[in-house]
Amino acid sequence: MTELRAFHAVATGGGFIRAGELLARSQSTVTAQVRSLEQRYGVELFFRGRGRTARLTPLGEKLHENTQQLFSLEKDAEALVAEAGRNKGGTLRVGAISPRWASEIMLHMMRRYPTLEVNLTLDNSQTLLDMVLCYQIDLAYIGAHLPNPDCDMRLVSQPEIVFAVSNEHPLTDKGVVSRDAFSQQTLIQREQGSETRSLMDAALVEHGYVPGRTAVFGSREGALQAAQKGLGLAPISIGEIPEDTQVGIVRAADFSTHGEIHAICLRSRRNLQIITEAFEVGL
Repeated sequence: MTELRAFHAVATGGGFIRAGELLARSQSTVTAQVRSLEQRYGVELFFRGRGRTARLTPLGEKLHENTQQLFSLEKDAEALVAEAGRNKGGTLRVGAISPRWASEIMLHMMRRYPTLEVNLTLDNSQTLLDMVLCYQIDLAYIGAHLPNPDCDMRLVSQPEIVFAVSNEHPLTDKGVVSRDAFSQQTLIQREQGSETRSLMDAALVEHGYVPGRTAVFGSREGALQAAQKGLGLAPISIGEIPEDTQVGIVRAADFSTHGEIHAICLRSRRNLQIITEAFEVGL
């Protein structure tokens, strides 16, 4: 375990010097422990070059994924018994597709536990789910319509998905777009992994809505800005349009689409009191 801990520190810190600082050991000790691990199994875990950094080999990258889980579980075990789970301090790592979904839980936890550090990561649903599964965040608010066997999920909201358009767009006054009119429009897409994009794409295919062309802008913010500039129609969850964003709302004439926002955490970590309380905020 000592050698694995040394490996994990080098992989996390990016080099042997930083690993020594993290472990309060000398660089030479850390180097010897990692080399012992490599020699025992006849493998190479780091590409060693000049300077202070060490780059993981493909095998090292796979091992680092395992040690992330290993030492995260170790911290969980310590948290489970320390102070009988009274949550006097520590860190709660929250992820969300939009600050809107995480603000209530963050406010609740910070008020209840003044010494608790609460961190927020913003990203798309697939990335956040992957981070939960890899123990990189504790709890996430994501768009999800399919269960994950490794996670507990709680439905938070079912927001409507609409098209954001420029206030100057001809469709703004009508408020709806027909199949024929849609065929003359530019569809502004978000990045792959967006639940909003996935659900709207499925609805468009099901109802025969084919855009004149498609442009990808890579994020919710990018898609909204493109719509605001009059470049086309951007699918977005209606609750995620910032109040200060000047856009019109257009709906499809033949169908409506709703997403599902879920709070999600690993089932194996659900019994940790701090995660249990955060998970149940708003119930």
